[in-house]
Amino acid sequence: MASLVSLKVFIIALLEVISSSAQPLEARTVQRPLLSELPCSSDFGFSGELLGLMSGAIPDSDITASSSWNASYSASSVRIFSGSSWSPRVNENQWIQVDLGVFAAITGVIIYSDFGEVNYIKTFTVQHSTSGAANEWQNLTDEVGQTIQFEVSSEFWNGMTVISFPDALFTRFIRLSPTAWVGHIRLNMEFTGCRDIDGMLRLVGGDGHSGRVEVLKGGIWGVICDNGWDDQDADVVCQQFGLNEMGEATSLPLGEGEEAPFLMSRVTCRGTETRLVDCPLVCGSESLQCNSSRAAGVSCKPPRDVIRLVGGSSPTNGRVEIYQNNTWGTLCDTYWDVTDADIVCRQLGFSGAEEAKSGAHFGQGVGPVHMDGLACDGSESRITDCPSLCWEGTRCNHTQDAGVVCREGATLQKKESATGSGLPPHEFSVVTIDDYFFFSPSSDWIPPEF
Repeated sequence: MASLVSLKVFIIALLEVISSSAQPLEARTVQRPLLSELPCSSDFGFSGELLGLMSGAIPDSDITASSSWNASYSASSVRIFSGSSWSPRVNENQWIQVDLGVFAAITGVIIYSDFGEVNYIKTFTVQHSTSGAANEWQNLTDEVGQTIQFEVSSEFWNGMTVISFPDALFTRFIRLSPTAWVGHIRLNMEFTGCRDIDGMLRLVGGDGHSGRVEVLKGGIWGVICDNGWDDQDADVVCQQFGLNEMGEATSLPLGEGEEAPFLMSRVTCRGTETRLVDCPLVCGSESLQCNSSRAAGVSCKPPRDVIRLVGGSSPTNGRVEIYQNNTWGTLCDTYWDVTDADIVCRQLGFSGAEEAKSGAHFGQGVGPVHMDGLACDGSESRITDCPSLCWEGTRCNHTQDAGVVCREGATLQKKESATGSGLPPHEFSVVTIDDYFFFSPSSDWIPPEF
């Protein structure tokens, strides 16, 4: 019963802090390959699952440290709710290490600190290794190769800090190294992520919507032979990335000096699969040959008439852009009013519009200008259902780009401006970081009972 109560307290604490997850000390834009969605998820706001420290799935023998104060503050005491904590003999140059036992995707760490005490850590770095060998440890770095210093916040209820890494670490061994502390180092923690990760995909060398497709198998990233690769296969890839976009198959040579095993060939998707590895294919091995020596790639493109907001200060406002004829364009502001804006906001999943903005209020776009003289009556479900002066070409230029301000605290559907998915709406508050939307439950949301 005591462990059940502890788990309940732990989960409630997490629900208090997930909407304010700690970030690296300095704001960084991390340019990484686009990863497909993790094959595991959490109902509690962090990415992935708890990886086994608190549950005991990771045995004591797989938790080691540079030193320990005594047996009461050993490495295995780092588990949250262990009744103690890990504390090293000295503070400088100390670390604690976990062997997950399998190759896994590690997405972050939960730090528990009792800020009513006089001993806790303030900042730390992370190291990772696939083998645990002394010469194979790497620091978790930003896009320019600088080691990231993570900060443990003292502002969260019950001393809980949920920290998300800038990208998932695909590794087996992971270390946490305190770099600043108050009093003496004391630490309890749990890592988050996924263990069963074979079949994950990443896009390499593209713009976030295109590139070479790589697949993960047995801890190794490999490529796909372009033999028989077509748009139906590419559609499945785009869906697995969560882009909800149409896929165009491409073929790319490996770069000079690049070495990557071919793990798949003759992929033959039916189009109904949720993951590429669910499609019929010839599995790769050391002997798999790809006659073309070219790797399969994709270009994921939004369906026709998808809309998005660009240039605003939040996801609720911006210049209206529409995807037609394989390119993004803008809407003309001739006769543009709040009725037209209301259709756009509702198509994006908001409950309605507060304002219609004209005269390129959110900056000038590029590409074609569409739908001169819009005349929505408010009953339409999509902006393209509204009448406009379509008999002749538009007479607008980008000084007349239309914009909207949608209602705050709106009812949102799925991330992204590629909306209109038909998913049932739910009440969320919303923040945006680097063009990604993060949803937090509304104030009347009730945590689950245990």
